[in-house]
Amino acid sequence: MLVYSDDYLEVIHRPASSSCILVTFNEMEMQANGSRFWGQRFCEKADFAALGFISRRPNWFPAASIEKAAAATAAILRQASERILYGHSQGGYAALRYRLLLNADVAIAFCPQLSIDPAAVPFDGRFTRHFAPALHADMEIMPEHAAGRAYVFYDPFHAVDRMHAEWIAEKQRETRLLPVHMTGHGTVRAFAGTARGLALIESCRADDVPGLRALARSVRTGAAMRPYQVALTAIARHPAWADRLSARFGNGFSSVERVNFLYHRANRHIRDGELATARDLLVEAMALQPNNLGPARRLQELDARIVRTSRT
Repeated sequence: MLVYSDDYLEVIHRPASSSCILVTFNEMEMQANGSRFWGQRFCEKADFAALGFISRRPNWFPAASIEKAAAATAAILRQASERILYGHSQGGYAALRYRLLLNADVAIAFCPQLSIDPAAVPFDGRFTRHFAPALHADMEIMPEHAAGRAYVFYDPFHAVDRMHAEWIAEKQRETRLLPVHMTGHGTVRAFAGTARGLALIESCRADDVPGLRALARSVRTGAAMRPYQVALTAIARHPAWADRLSARFGNGFSSVERVNFLYHRANRHIRDGELATARDLLVEAMALQPNNLGPARRLQELDARIVRTSRT
């Protein structure tokens, strides 16, 4: 049932018999359509009462809209014995930023950002195109936004996500960092499935950090993204090993993963002076995703370098 809507987000209420309520926030790839919310399938299978906050576009849940939505849903939140905030990436940001506003007992965040304001996070340019000063004034996660306990799951080999996680933990009290190695920015997907999701939530509710660490170790070994992440990470120091992993597991990479691997492997070839090999990989990446500007621009730069090199 739609209980709030404005130009930036919607809130969907799913009643259920559970005494606690799961408050979810979507990642940027999902957008509001009037009836669905992030985590809906899990809530239906586990029969969780839920409030699903879902953005109309990648907007990092502007505070003005969330404050109005919080007022509109205050009665629903008060009826719950426990409020669990849950989100990934932009949703993970919201789960931490609005802990106090929504009176959270527990917040579970996967790969969250401290902010997308380039002045606040100069080390991360991934999402700055979505930053709008009029919407995102003072959007940085701060100590005064904390309530209850928070659990941040991230891949420590993903340097940018690690920096966000560490900065957030420094700012917000009662925040536990839970590394999930070789899952990249898709850490949440390692916990897919009703049984895993329930185990995760119950361990967070119980503040069972050893249990959460054991769960993280268990899910990462069979995570679908693990071969890709290991291969990608190996490029920097063990490129031959990365090539062997790509040859063995590359058919299982998604198109996005394949293009990203080719792009970064080409960059390593360029660094090693193997320009022709790098060019072949960039051409392959462009064939897989013709509209991806990254490989196209890199190929243009490389061709210019090859021309300059041939003239000397």
